Amino acid sequence: MNHSTSSTGKARLILWITPWGAGNYTVPSWAIPGVVLAYQCNDPQASMIWINWALYTIQQYVNEDRPVFINIFCEIYQPSYRWRGTLDYINVPQFIVQGLKKINPSGRGFYIGFSEEADCVANATCRGSMVKIYGELKAEFPEANFFYYASDGENVNDVSALAKEANLTLVGYDIWDYKYVNGVVTVPGYLINNLRVLKSSGFNIMVGEVGFRYCDEKAYIQPANWNVKFTWNCTAPSIYMSQVLGELTSSLHPGFIGIWAWNDNTFGVVFNPYLISALENYTKG
Repeated sequence: MNHSTSSTGKARLILWITPWGAGNYTVPSWAIPGVVLAYQCNDPQASMIWINWALYTIQQYVNEDRPVFINIFCEIYQPSYRWRGTLDYINVPQFIVQGLKKINPSGRGFYIGFSEEADCVANATCRGSMVKIYGELKAEFPEANFFYYASDGENVNDVSALAKEANLTLVGYDIWDYKYVNGVVTVPGYLINNLRVLKSSGFNIMVGEVGFRYCDEKAYIQPANWNVKFTWNCTAPSIYMSQVLGELTSSLHPGFIGIWAWNDNTFGVVFNPYLISALENYTKG
């Protein structure tokens, strides 16, 4: 599987599809489907609706001539939500693995991975358990590729250690921190530098998530916060997205950039035709 940029020299775009989102689940042909496989770590059976949705969605794309990214979200949803970045363990139930194997026994065309496991990656013992899980998944899916992308506060040395120890195909960061000056949104220098460190260490890099609230003129302010009051403007986020994609491409040339998200109720690209056009134009430019 080719991990380089597209024939235009730009990154290939992953559109993350979420089980909690709405709207059209069909990822356009100019992008790569990324399926969020989310479940409750401490009680996976309680998440069967989401798990079955993810397996069904993966099945829809597995025979197409494009890869499928599978982003494993092991979080706590009940009795109160805990983001995966605060957990000190990860588990991947065997019934989920077997469900994926029924769809694609060898894993060919799959990119399987985790994201934003901040506390686990920072802890050598927990990071070792992640390496073990990656190894088990590689044994089950010998033709698959494997990735990890970090949240913006993660130490690049820890991320690099995980990528090296697990021999990952792709490694990178997501971007939920932006600078805004005179109408231009840019990526902070520390995130660009972290990605450069990974690239200079010989890793194939990805940007796991770039996201803006879908019709918010101030979508760059606390961009991951869905409780921020919208200033309604559907054109603005498409401009910000084009600016950030251009900067990432010119400065880093990552192989893949994930877009958060295709159908999420707050960040959903599918609800903003200007944003769809900006992404499609990027792939054609």
